[in-house]
Amino acid sequence: MLDAIVGGRVIDGTGRDPIARGVVVIEDGRVRHVGSEATVPVPRGAHVADAAGRTVLSGFIDCHVHSTYRARDYREHLVNPPTYNVLKSTAILRETLECGVTTARDTGGADPGFRKAIEGGVIVGPRLLVAIVMMSQTGGHGDCWVPAGVRIPKRAWLPDNIADGVEGVRRLARELLMAGADFLKICATGGITSVTDDFDEPQYTVDEIRAAVGEAAARKKRVAVHAEGLTGIKNALRAGVHSIEHGWFMGVPTLALVPLAHERRRKDRAWDAAQLADEHRKDEEVYQRQLAQIPLWKHAVASGVPVAMGTDQSHRLLTGENLVELPFMVRHLGMPPMQAIVASTKLAAECLERQNDLGTLEPGKIADLVIVDGDPLDDIGTLADAKRVQLVMKAGVTYKNTLG
Repeated sequence: MLDAIVGGRVIDGTGRDPIARGVVVIEDGRVRHVGSEATVPVPRGAHVADAAGRTVLSGFIDCHVHSTYRARDYREHLVNPPTYNVLKSTAILRETLECGVTTARDTGGADPGFRKAIEGGVIVGPRLLVAIVMMSQTGGHGDCWVPAGVRIPKRAWLPDNIADGVEGVRRLARELLMAGADFLKICATGGITSVTDDFDEPQYTVDEIRAAVGEAAARKKRVAVHAEGLTGIKNALRAGVHSIEHGWFMGVPTLALVPLAHERRRKDRAWDAAQLADEHRKDEEVYQRQLAQIPLWKHAVASGVPVAMGTDQSHRLLTGENLVELPFMVRHLGMPPMQAIVASTKLAAECLERQNDLGTLEPGKIADLVIVDGDPLDDIGTLADAKRVQLVMKAGVTYKNTLG
């Protein structure tokens, strides 16, 4: 299969200046040539897509999603048969791909069966890396207990995610790696939206986190850490983790989730007025705490801390809207639009350690690309509108095309 995309503005993900009236040639699922119309001829017999007036970009990478379905109202979720919830997840995965995310790292919830189903063409979705479950200490952020003494049940076929002590963590890490985890996810703090712990509450000791890091390294894999408060972040860094998730001023920030939560709930008729008012109060409190960290975020970015795009897409929140994260990166992290795009392509691929074949439109790399109507360098909000994403290609296969 030979394809050529012609006439569009090409932003290749490297941070270089865009190519006006560019040509991208794709053969057998990989990029063969990228350049201007003056330097790259269109091969004879190629299927040609006209991108004139549009922008061609490398496929986006979301480094932090939870792509398996859970109802926003847990009462609904708990009365559903588990297979129903699994089948609902297929819509989430399809919408994630169609909004322009061609690769995603699921940080808890999806097991290797989802990854294999996508690879085998059984379901449609982004290329998926999975952690399977989020490792947590007893009573920690991943231990879904409530003060009444009840634990929300996990999916029956997933490993238990609770472990305590160095040996307990080591054993669980080995179980998850044996089960096919691409990386490990561990909680080093509580959560800013949690009702049973606090974002500034450290969880797991340095030695416990280091045990997970060591087991992952033995399998040439990495550890991502849920860490919001400073003490937990420092503990995770001392233990040698690969990425800090949320972090508020480093790592994978997940900025858009909280401020957009209230808007989504307001449109959801399942929420009554009392619930909505209570959740709005919580959202506003959390958002104000986030805003207080803006000087730290900006300082971290200006100091060269690598930042990769992640949304914390979950519970059908931000599903199909993952790229709304980029305007928040521009607004709150002080990134120019090009830097936000690089953080969502090239740097995100580096976070996944897939920079050799993903993240940029360069010869030899896997042909993941997106065509959007408009110029995201002029208006980064262009990417946040899924309707303006007109073509999505993953490994040379087109999954969405509204170019006309």
